[in-house]
Amino acid sequence: MYVRNVPNRIYDALERRARRSGRSVNAEAVEILRAETEREEARVVVQRLAELAAEMNWPADAPAPEALIREDRDRR
Repeated sequence: MYVRNVPNRIYDALERRARRSGRSVNAEAVEILRAETEREEARVVVQRLAELAAEMNWPADAPAPEALIREDRDRR
């Protein structure tokens, strides 16, 4: 992959970050892309969970999820 027209200040910052991490500029760029991809995937999952929770319309007096998990663990 080639990235063109990277402003000098951005490349310099990437180079400094790579040096601090003990990686090459390429490896640092790949790490940044990997981390951002994982964050985006997590955002999608969190958003979908929020949508599902809104659809469930639990009553106000419903037990907390932690209580249900604790109760299930205690039964084992």
